[in-house]
Amino acid sequence: MDLRVLQNFLLVAETLNFRRASEQAFIAQPALSRQIQQLEEQLGATLFNRTKRSVTLTPAGVYFRSEAERLVNGFRQSCRRTAEIHRGEAGEIRIGHATSAMQSILPRLLVKIHAQRPGLKVYLNEVSNKEQLDLLTNRDLDVGFAPNIVVPPDMDSRVVYEEPFVLILPENHPLTPDTFTSLAQVANEEFVLPPRPVGAGYVETLFALCREAGFVPRIAYESAHTGSVQRLVEAGLGVSIEPRSTLRGQNLRIRAIELTNALYQVEMTAVWLRDRTAELAPFFALLDGVLPTDGRFPVHESSEDQAKFAS
Repeated sequence: MDLRVLQNFLLVAETLNFRRASEQAFIAQPALSRQIQQLEEQLGATLFNRTKRSVTLTPAGVYFRSEAERLVNGFRQSCRRTAEIHRGEAGEIRIGHATSAMQSILPRLLVKIHAQRPGLKVYLNEVSNKEQLDLLTNRDLDVGFAPNIVVPPDMDSRVVYEEPFVLILPENHPLTPDTFTSLAQVANEEFVLPPRPVGAGYVETLFALCREAGFVPRIAYESAHTGSVQRLVEAGLGVSIEPRSTLRGQNLRIRAIELTNALYQVEMTAVWLRDRTAELAPFFALLDGVLPTDGRFPVHESSEDQAKFAS
């Protein structure tokens, strides 16, 4: 089995037609058929159901297609990066992030990169914890920034900063910072929270905060997008719990109460594939230069504060 065989398999899997696949691969159809048969023999699995009228993927073929795509894409990326290193080019970094990361660590980091590595191309992708893990596994991201994420065994991580959670209420809610004593005071409220399947640890932390106060939150609406959550709270459709940094720059009719004595805090975590640690070392050197010395970010940060981290 070699890369060419994997590429030819993917052509057949895409076209579901041996003749068209052989034309695209510039190989005779009988030779392509033999390649696929030999591949199936090596794997000990049937990849295609073949009849005179159709070709379809078997369940094993569907699985192997996703794995082959990951391998081929990873090889192409490695070749591209090798050529960039040879030419002395800066390359690229693909960053996945939660909303709160863009309100805290990422602007500082991007200023630093622009100042010290101006040729480095940065691609940003705002996605959920679960999506970040999937994209990292498929090598479609280089590093992710996710809050309170559960990290798989094949990945490494580091907490880059901590911040408090805040209880978010409609502006006219009777509960105020002066009258607030515990989350138990909103036990009978309806909540707006992210769906559990996309949280990968984050949503479990929110539920743990509520359980600590003696209740399980009743979910009225679910959204993985911070902006949507805050809009729903503003409309009076529920209350929510968010990282404090998500309040930066917003001008909504909502009230926020900091959960200063809560059992859990927001832990913004950098996540990456363990086998890429050495490759990502220059990136983490830049990241180290913008982290707060006490591990916490202020609620408000001026443009002057951000600019100084470029030096």
